[in-house]
Amino acid sequence: MRSSRIGLRRCGRSSGFTLIELLVVIAIIAILAAILFPVFAQAREKARSASCLSNLKQVALSIQMYAQDYDEIFPVGAQNDWLNSWPVLVQPYIKNLGVFRCPSDGDTSQSAATVGWGGVPISYAANAWWMWTGSQNESVGPMPMSQSWLAGYAGKSLASVNRPADTILVTEKHNRDARRGGQSDGNLSNFAPGQLIMGASETFPGVSYAPTIGPLGTRPATAAYPNGPNGSVSARHSEMANFAFVDGHVKAMRPAATNPGPAADNMWDGRRP
Repeated sequence: MRSSRIGLRRCGRSSGFTLIELLVVIAIIAILAAILFPVFAQAREKARSASCLSNLKQVALSIQMYAQDYDEIFPVGAQNDWLNSWPVLVQPYIKNLGVFRCPSDGDTSQSAATVGWGGVPISYAANAWWMWTGSQNESVGPMPMSQSWLAGYAGKSLASVNRPADTILVTEKHNRDARRGGQSDGNLSNFAPGQLIMGASETFPGVSYAPTIGPLGTRPATAAYPNGPNGSVSARHSEMANFAFVDGHVKAMRPAATNPGPAADNMWDGRRP
């Protein structure tokens, strides 16, 4: 009987885990988690990017429908009074302001001064690029800002864009980045400063809260937003941003690739042959 009990006790001890075995199991689980969690995060970001791409497609279609209803003239990017700008003009064709928000844009806040009249925070900006053309400041993007100091500031026609398949119409500019970049009001649906990408180095004259700088591949990669190669474009999808083009198609690109340098092809210039 005695030996039998001893044998049972020994059998009971051998069926459990030792401390070392438990530590090994925990270490294996930790290693697997470290490997898999980034994969899961990338998968979630892929899903958010796909949802954003779908939103941008709907936004591009709404702009095209607006143009068809107005003699093939694009909506003005920003009115002279900075209100009733392009998101307001095309919203009736979408019916849902939620389409104007990228799932990766986590900031829905705005300054207290704009609540009630500034609209809602959005994540997209129109191509209102302008540049010095040798004798004047001229709007060369398809959805310009309506300001008298800009030549060609009236609504642009579909026919005025020579290369619709590779001329940018709308891209991402997240409310979170607009606020982080010094624009306390954010990117709002009814307040023009946030809604536009205007050029390689320009902002609204005299208005410091409106980062509207466009991409330029020759800028230092270490520069803080919006002064780096991406300009004011939000590259939140694994360093990529989604772009809608004048012909209606959408795709993801590195923002700097849309304007690699002064001598390269600038996809924001609708006049280029």
